[in-house]
Amino acid sequence: MNYIEASILIVVFTILNFFNIIFRNLLISINLPESIVFAILYTIPFILLFLFISYKIQKNNLILDLTLKISPWYIYILFFCIMFFLILINDYITSFVPKEGPILGNMYKEIESFLKEESKNPIPFFSTTILLAPICEEILFRGIILNGMLKNKIHPLKAILFSSFLFGLTHMNPWQFVGGLIIGSFIGFIYFTTTSIIDCILLHIFNNALALFTMFFFIKNENIIFFKNFNFLVFLIINFFIIISFYFIKKIKKL
Repeated sequence: MNYIEASILIVVFTILNFFNIIFRNLLISINLPESIVFAILYTIPFILLFLFISYKIQKNNLILDLTLKISPWYIYILFFCIMFFLILINDYITSFVPKEGPILGNMYKEIESFLKEESKNPIPFFSTTILLAPICEEILFRGIILNGMLKNKIHPLKAILFSSFLFGLTHMNPWQFVGGLIIGSFIGFIYFTTTSIIDCILLHIFNNALALFTMFFFIKNENIIFFKNFNFLVFLIINFFIIISFYFIKKIKKL
């Protein structure tokens, strides 16, 4: 897979998401409970895209090799520690993206309204966001796009950054775009290092679970995310992240 093929794949995926308006009306017309409409609408574009990819793979006699190996337990502790500090850094960076104005302000309000509405049905919302989304997105962006670019002999750094760029782009808002680029690059690095899609899915689950926990328990008290207001603390977090990253790289090379 090259840059153009990866981009076309995401364009097709984005178009399929726009058809969700039609799918939603169809699901509502057959009296399907609102509680599971969100999960179904989220899944439909992935199912259609995976069916198309599966057809192309069989037609061209290709092999989609997704490694399901599990890393040692102490490596996961290291993974989650790095991910946690990276999430803090990401939150600090995205705090600089404006949330007011005629365009971004309305977009942010729509996102907040959507989250509040969907959270009224916590079981399908949580299961989709914490389980279904990480599985589908990691298979697409790391297992298919990044894996395909690496097999096409594209430089690992370029492949990781470009696949992460596409990952952030599909979220269609500037806040998640930044997060998709930063978090996606780290997960992409994990995939390049371990070649395990399981590791990527677990990290994605951790990220989404922490995001939902923050949204539900701390959204009423913005001061709880204190690192937004203390640049020195952010500096310490970044340095800690750098130090632990060196330790992480050293450990991974021994696997």
